[in-house]
Amino acid sequence: MNHVHRSGRHFRVCDPTWDDPLDTTFAARTGGRWNAPGSYGVLYLNATIVVAAANARRNYESEIATVFDLRPHERPDLQVVDVERAAFVDAVTARGVRALHLPASFPSGVSWQPCQRIAASAYAARESGIAARSNADATPTSFVGEELAVFDIAMNLVSRQDRLPFDQWYPVEAPTREPRT
Repeated sequence: MNHVHRSGRHFRVCDPTWDDPLDTTFAARTGGRWNAPGSYGVLYLNATIVVAAANARRNYESEIATVFDLRPHERPDLQVVDVERAAFVDAVTARGVRALHLPASFPSGVSWQPCQRIAASAYAARESGIAARSNADATPTSFVGEELAVFDIAMNLVSRQDRLPFDQWYPVEAPTREPRT
C-alpha cells in the first residue's frame, strides 16, 4: 500500500438531529465503502465543501425527494473538523490506485466489497485510514475531489470545529471535477 499525507480542514455532512457527528458507532454497525457492517468504525470526511455538497446530493439519489425538497431545518448540517497531519493509505493517485489493484476508473463502477477488503487489511495494519477519490458525481474519467476515511483507532487526529446549518455552507456555484492524477 502506498501512502499520502493529509491534514487540515475537512468536512462531515450530517443530519441536523445528530448529537455527535463524529461518532463512528453507526458506521461500525451498518458499514460503508471502507468498512464492512459489524466491523470497526470509520469517520467519513470530505476534503472540500464541493465534495461535501456532492455527497449531500448523493444521499438523496434513490429517494423520492432531493436535498432541496426538504424543509430548510431538515437539510444537512456541515461539521467542520481539523485533521492532524498523518499518513493515510493512498486511494487517490494513479500510483496508489494501481497498488491497491483497483481499476484506473476507480471509484466509478467499483463496488464496496474490494474497498472493504483493502480497508480491513489497512485497519489490521493499524493505518490511520484511507484517502480516496470521492464516488459522489464520479465518472469513469473524472471525480469531484477527495474523501478521507478515518479509522476509529485514529480519531485522536480529528478535532471538532464549527457546525454549520445548510444555508451557511452549501455552495451556490456548480461543482467542478478534478482531473485524474
